[in-house]
Amino acid sequence: MPRCTTAHLRITVQGNNADMQGSHSSLRFTNIGSSACELTGAPGVSYVTGNSGTQVGDPATRVLGHQVVTIKPGATASAGLFRSSAPEKTPSCHQVSVRGLRVYPPDSKTAAFVPSAGTACKAPMNGPYLKVGPVLPGANNTM
Repeated sequence: MPRCTTAHLRITVQGNNADMQGSHSSLRFTNIGSSACELTGAPGVSYVTGNSGTQVGDPATRVLGHQVVTIKPGATASAGLFRSSAPEKTPSCHQVSVRGLRVYPPDSKTAAFVPSAGTACKAPMNGPYLKVGPVLPGANNTM
């Protein structure tokens, strides 16, 4: 079975359940291609200032997993995404407004921009303030 490529996926962020530590969302991968494909592992995720903007802070810490997930055309798999609230709470943080996320599907060298405004910190307090889990079956996986 072929690997899912960025070109064959629509990547979105859904949900925003917040607690004292931050917010929990689903990073969704919907197969917009004409045949089934597979993903294995956790995606690469980082905050960016715009569509082709500059990365802000450290990339997400990946929670590794090795389940092969087959995504049929029109179906969705997801990875849990955690965004720490520390940038809003830490006085020494040099806050930077971010416009979204740069997401690399597992085993891909091509990224997608996913609009999702937030706040990050410039160095030296640059995180990581993101954490992402492995892609799993279903659209609503969270951390």
